[in-house]
Amino acid sequence: MVDVWWFDTRTVTVGSSGLDDLDRGERSRAEAFVFPADRHRYQVAHVMLRRVLASYVGTMPGQLLLGREACPHCGAAGKPVLLPGCCPPAGAGTVPSFSLTHSGDMVVIAVAGRPVGVDVERDVVGCVCSLAEALHPADAAWVAGLDEQERHRAIITCWVRAEAVLKCTGQGVGHGLGGFPAGPRHAADLSVSGCTVRQLVAPPGYQAAVAVAGTCQLTPRRAVG
Repeated sequence: MVDVWWFDTRTVTVGSSGLDDLDRGERSRAEAFVFPADRHRYQVAHVMLRRVLASYVGTMPGQLLLGREACPHCGAAGKPVLLPGCCPPAGAGTVPSFSLTHSGDMVVIAVAGRPVGVDVERDVVGCVCSLAEALHPADAAWVAGLDEQERHRAIITCWVRAEAVLKCTGQGVGHGLGGFPAGPRHAADLSVSGCTVRQLVAPPGYQAAVAVAGTCQLTPRRAVG
């Protein structure tokens, strides 16, 4: 089971109490944004992340300790994680894995009992054919055979699946999306690079996918904040 939380930044107001829950690094990164809309999106994403995770581990949002695992590919700081030390001693057991993504007005948070990755992308206005160059050769060949409108959607479909997998494994998109094929199969649960991947039902104008480590029957549970 994986819980997928959706937040529309246009409907979320972040008050002073929520901002007080952020750590020093989060507050500094928020203040570094030049445009208020970008700052608001970041603040919503991280305040809501803390509130969601706090509900799973039974503590206050401001007491959560967030860190990063080393990338298994290069050793650099990679996948965000919830550090065990922030959970109550009588804790709730396994510290959940989570993944955070945002695009446009949407913030999406996935939470699971095993490594998880999620990605959302807003539909792009204009041609995205050049993005196919970043995909696996098999995916690039598939999308090349589609008509233009279908091709644009198929490229983003492959993109969100591949990015969800990379977030799940902890490598991140910095190592490229072309290391494995992510389409064109349309089964409910896809086996991609050691992960089970499912396309998510997203609001109009968006595409999203979630990936969990290993082989399983993936049952996303949608939660709207």
